[in-house]
Amino acid sequence: MDRVQPFIKECLFTKNFDDPNKPIDEKRLQETLLLLPTDGGLASRLKRNKSKSHLDVTKINDESQRIGTKQPNYRQINKNSKIAFKEYINRCKLNRKKTLRIAHEHKLTTKDTLNDYLLENNKELYDSLPTYEKYLPMHEKLWVGYMKEILNIPANLSNSSKLSINGTTAMMKLSMADYNGSILNVSKSRNKNLIGIQGIVIWDSQKSFIVVTRGKLVDQIKCIPKKGTVFNFEIPVNDEDALQFTILGDRFKYRSSDRAGRKFKNRRCDDMLYYVWKEETV
Repeated sequence: MDRVQPFIKECLFTKNFDDPNKPIDEKRLQETLLLLPTDGGLASRLKRNKSKSHLDVTKINDESQRIGTKQPNYRQINKNSKIAFKEYINRCKLNRKKTLRIAHEHKLTTKDTLNDYLLENNKELYDSLPTYEKYLPMHEKLWVGYMKEILNIPANLSNSSKLSINGTTAMMKLSMADYNGSILNVSKSRNKNLIGIQGIVIWDSQKSFIVVTRGKLVDQIKCIPKKGTVFNFEIPVNDEDALQFTILGDRFKYRSSDRAGRKFKNRRCDDMLYYVWKEETV
C-alpha cells in the first residue's frame, strides 16, 4: 500500500489529526491493510438504546405530575356520584316503606309470599328493592379473591394449619385495603341498637360504612357510623376455616382511597377506654 496516497491523508488523517503528515512521519502506517469482522452495528445500537433507557429525574417528575393531575371536571364527577348514590339510598328507603305497607295491607307475613305477590302485581317495585343476594357476588367473587391476593393466601388450601402470615405485614395491608364488598358485623358500639347488625358494604365512606342487611320481609340499606363502633370480619381460607379480624372504627375514619396511601402509626388509645369500662361495669 502506498503510504502517501491522497485518500488516506485527505479523507482520514485530516479528520483525526491536526497535522495529517504526523502518522506518516512517525511511520505508524503498516504495510498491510487489516480487515476485521464486525457485528453489523449491533454494539452501537445497543449502546444508543442503553443511553436512552437511563432514568432522567426531570422526565420522572414530569410524568408523575401528569399522572397525578386530576381531570378538569373531577370535582363535578365526584359530586355527581355522591348525589346519585344519595338519591339511590333515598329511593330504596321509599320503596321499602311502600313494600311494607303492601305487606301489611295484604297480610303477607313471609318474604317468599311477599316476593311472589310483587312479581305478579308490581314487578317494577320488586326490581327497585335492594336485595342482599344481589350484592352477595360482590363479596364472594370479588372481595374474597382480592383479600386472598393481598395476604398471599393460596386459592386451593385444604389444610389451614400450613398457612403462615406475617402479622405486621398483614395488618399494614389490611389497613390500606378496600372494604367495599366485605361482610362486616358490629360487635361493639356506643349505640346499643347497632350491635349485631351484619351486612355487605356497598360504600366505604370517610365516617361510616353503608351496608345492605337482610330483613325479615324486605332487605334494607343502613348507614353505620365508624365512630364509637367496633366491626368484625372474616376472610375465608377454605370451606371450613377463616381468618378473623377486628376494625376499630375510631381509627378507621378515612376514605378507602385515602387509606391506600396512608401509613398508620402506633398511637395512644386513651380515647377508647370506654370499651373496657363498659365491659367491666356489665
